[in-house]
Amino acid sequence: MLKAIHDLQRRGNLGKILYSMVRVMVVFFGVTMTGQALDVIFQAKVVYAEENTRHVLSKRGMLKFRNSYDLKIRESLKLQKDFGNPVSALQTLDSLFEAIKKKITPRPQYNKEEAIRALKTIGDVLKEEGKFEYGRNNLLIEGLEKQKNGKRFIDCDDYSSIYLFAGERLGLSIVPVYAPKHVFLRCRSNDSRGFYWEPTLASEKDFYFYKAWLNITEDSGYPKILNEKEFEAIQLSNLGVAWYEKGDYEKAIKYYMKAVELNPDFFEAYNNLGVSYAKQGNYSQAIKCYKKATKKELNYATPFSNLGVAFYRLGYLDRAIKYFEKAIEVDPNYKRAYHYKVVVLLKKGDRKKALKFLRKIRKLKSGD
Repeated sequence: MLKAIHDLQRRGNLGKILYSMVRVMVVFFGVTMTGQALDVIFQAKVVYAEENTRHVLSKRGMLKFRNSYDLKIRESLKLQKDFGNPVSALQTLDSLFEAIKKKITPRPQYNKEEAIRALKTIGDVLKEEGKFEYGRNNLLIEGLEKQKNGKRFIDCDDYSSIYLFAGERLGLSIVPVYAPKHVFLRCRSNDSRGFYWEPTLASEKDFYFYKAWLNITEDSGYPKILNEKEFEAIQLSNLGVAWYEKGDYEKAIKYYMKAVELNPDFFEAYNNLGVSYAKQGNYSQAIKCYKKATKKELNYATPFSNLGVAFYRLGYLDRAIKYFEKAIEVDPNYKRAYHYKVVVLLKKGDRKKALKFLRKIRKLKSGD
């Protein structure tokens, strides 16, 4: 959630800068040169799975675990070896669990009060002994390393990974859960009482908390339980993002492909796959991926905006505008699409419409 707030602030600043810049440039250089100069603003957007995930997921019963998440997390850390030391990361996880086990004895079943006590213990150990804090990171292996001032910063899906790793060993019946832009947990006690656990806050939360915090609508169908493959797909997609940021688009594509193999409805991975193809100049393949993303989730603005970017790069300005407008229709607060539409209008020489749209961005930002 902190990341989402920061992103909105950053985009608001972009709106201010763009508005001032366009007005000055139009006066001094004219419409055509302004449009050309602003080409550099166009960048397709890659998405972290935990930032903006809306999988179509199948609910399942709470299963008895056989250390399945323990094994999956170990395998995931091995895949991340180019970004850290898997042996050291596993030692950190094992050390954390030993500290947890000194305070809570593993058992075959828990009532709700016992389950909450065990989850609270995991959270206390992560905070006090692990020095973990909630913050943006790409990969679990990076988050397990000590960072600034001896602290470790991890995001919601990595918090959930550590809880799953420890919870399984304690005998807790927990599964990962998704709601828009966030991964958290659901626990089930032996008296069949299920409840949500927010790992970043180390506390029990109910549906109304998440509804208000994450703007969940009544008809959205969220929160949804993630199965093991869908949770693994998140890790693979994030590994793809890490390689993308290193500039190795082939490896990024490899991991996005693995993610969609595990979860064919994983539309963020399709979007990210498209971004990587676009970086290679393969816009035809990028467009196919973006369109798959839009078909998997109609209410997801990013791939519509990325389609606009792709068609802009190919010189199809009217088609680009169409997709930026579609992104705005899907999410009226998606400022990036407004900004891009302004640039395309300037490229077309339509100064009047461009400035009108800039005023709309300012009103959107001010809430008028």
